[in-house]
Amino acid sequence: MTAPSGMPIEEQIAQWRGYLRRRRAIDGRDVQELEGHLRDQMAALTTAGLAGEEAFLVAVKRMGSLDSLSREFAREHSERLWKQLVIVATESGDARLAPRTDAIVAFCLAAAAAMLIKLPVLVGIRLDQNSGFYARNAGLFVMPLLTGYFVWKRRLDPRTLRWLMVAFVAAGAFANIYPFAPRGYTEVLAALHLPIALWMVVGIAYAGGRWSQVAGRMDFIRFSGELFIYYVLIALGGGVLTAFMAMIFRAIGIDVEPFFQRWLLPCGAVGAVLVASWLVEAKQSVIENIAPALTSLFSPLFCSSAGCVSGGDAVDRTRR
Repeated sequence: MTAPSGMPIEEQIAQWRGYLRRRRAIDGRDVQELEGHLRDQMAALTTAGLAGEEAFLVAVKRMGSLDSLSREFAREHSERLWKQLVIVATESGDARLAPRTDAIVAFCLAAAAAMLIKLPVLVGIRLDQNSGFYARNAGLFVMPLLTGYFVWKRRLDPRTLRWLMVAFVAAGAFANIYPFAPRGYTEVLAALHLPIALWMVVGIAYAGGRWSQVAGRMDFIRFSGELFIYYVLIALGGGVLTAFMAMIFRAIGIDVEPFFQRWLLPCGAVGAVLVASWLVEAKQSVIENIAPALTSLFSPLFCSSAGCVSGGDAVDRTRR
């Protein structure tokens, strides 16, 4: 962070303090502590002969980047990160906490997606008997709701909203009116490519008016990658929990596989997309980037694997 030249020192400090407060890993008391350190360093630098603005810039540089400060506080205060995902302090900074509105909206949309995928059952369209219908409409069960979530968060203008609605209506009409041959190549191609086209519509809503900019599109690519990671983690955790539940019910003589296949798996699959999207959005202000965490987690594993492979090759050469 840099401040414009000529700006009063106190105004520069206030601007720096405002940037810090946007990092939810750093609360009000932390900001006061960091500001105290900043002022101490500025006083020492001023005593050493630097001008006020020079002392501020050097002190900020020594304090480190805001992203580094956020990650450091996230590591030291990890016990409060999940609280910050679902609750926030009031603007007055007191101890009272209010539920996060976006979390409530995301979970309500996840429940709506779970109900939406079960609506065709009411007219006799079952997943095990009409797999082609569900394959063609897979994206339509969740992506309109995900788009609505970003429309609500980004406060998109009505004109953009109308075009998004037209895109989903056209996709729904094509998926259900076009005379597909049962299990034909056209139906397979539609099932594969329609979700990709609808994902671009989600990207327009996610970019929030910045789709024409490279930064907006790159942000959506980052979101897509992190969403995939979170979704896989949720799926793995759900799979383990489902396996434990199946073993427990099997031990008491209850067959729960039909419930899992018809209800839990399809409802959980679509609902997890909304939950994972909310997690990606919420964690951005807690830990700025998932890449450093993934690097520190997987680098030792890859290094050890490479070491094992190299060691195995050496053993093989020795035997030969």
